[in-house]
Amino acid sequence: MKKRLNRAYWMLADTELPISKDLSYKNSFEAHFKHGLLFNEKLMISDAQAVNCVNFRTLINESTEFKQLMSNDLLSIAVRDPLGTHNCDRLTQVRDAFQTENKRNMEMQQFLSDIDLDFVNENCEIIPYTYSSLRENYTENIFEIFKGENANQVFGSDIQKLLIERLLNESERDQGLGRVFLHKNFESDLRKVGKHEIWAKHKSDIIRLSDAPYVTGISKVLNTNPIYSPLHQSSFELAYPKKPQTIEKKSSIEIATNLNLSSYEQALSKLMPEDILYLRDSFEFKEYQKKINYGVSNENSLENTLDALIAYQNLIDQYIIRRHLGLKTSKQFKAKRFLEPMRKISQESGVFALGLALTDAVSGGALSIANFFVSEVIDRQSTMTEQKITREKYKLQAAIENSADNDKIKAQHFSKGDVNETIYTSLDKF
Repeated sequence: MKKRLNRAYWMLADTELPISKDLSYKNSFEAHFKHGLLFNEKLMISDAQAVNCVNFRTLINESTEFKQLMSNDLLSIAVRDPLGTHNCDRLTQVRDAFQTENKRNMEMQQFLSDIDLDFVNENCEIIPYTYSSLRENYTENIFEIFKGENANQVFGSDIQKLLIERLLNESERDQGLGRVFLHKNFESDLRKVGKHEIWAKHKSDIIRLSDAPYVTGISKVLNTNPIYSPLHQSSFELAYPKKPQTIEKKSSIEIATNLNLSSYEQALSKLMPEDILYLRDSFEFKEYQKKINYGVSNENSLENTLDALIAYQNLIDQYIIRRHLGLKTSKQFKAKRFLEPMRKISQESGVFALGLALTDAVSGGALSIANFFVSEVIDRQSTMTEQKITREKYKLQAAIENSADNDKIKAQHFSKGDVNETIYTSLDKF
């Protein structure tokens, strides 16, 4: 059986995020992108992001090293396929359509350049998607959300029932629902039936609920694991209503490191393509990917996955120090990272998920690193005695945190249904 590729939809290129559109965050954008490549087999962005993300296009044009990461092995672009024939639009065509619609996020000269877009088109994996699949997904999710308990609490039963009736009427008339109707034309529709006061009172609620299927659309249609920021969190919580419930939480595990964590984000941005490829080719990376792709079924396999993560993170830390990209701590103390193992069970009975959420809650200042959450069940077992010893050693070594004001790349990685999600909470500051 062919192993399923861990392709992660990297929503940090969302053109609405400051880290995407503000040039002052260009280095942080680069660090997060490289961090994504270090912890996932492959990243994916949408055609709209490739065309309209300021920092993405700026780095391709300005940095030879970043440009080298535009590779079929590292990055996929989800591109619109108008006729469903796998004859996708070129990115320059997507850009031209955006120009016609006045959807431009950068200076005209940069936006109209073909060189960088053609380079991405020719060197990255192209994954087709169709409007019809997005529209069908959007319509189905709108009804799920507006029929759900969350909508009932917001609108009340009577208004909820009326909204669903109007949505059904529009869906039958137009063979589906579109975002333009939910954002604009719903107002005139409600006015037509004498219920404009509902729009006046609940406009923001209707738009918020209707945005969730739009934000999560490509991730759902192409079945990718989303990586996103707090700006997207409420949309994912709405679009994936069957949330797993935490049934057990264990004490935090400390991971000591002699890398000064205040230099970690800057060090990641300095990694060269050959550095990233070296780390991705390591035994530690492959073991880590094997564990998160196969899943866990019991305490032993969870511990093995912990061991794989710790070993891989330690390799990254040591490599950064060895390459003189980041600072080493003094001999008196170690910096700390914290892992919080959790066991979850989904609302569909019998589906278990074991995973980790990484947090700095223990110290108030320690760095947290994006990790994994797995939901598949496997039977195989393995032992990593030496790495278990190392893990225990790290727990004993962990000492005083060296700084409360470190630059951070923080994330939580969790599962809903059959999708693994990573949320970069470090983007709160962006």
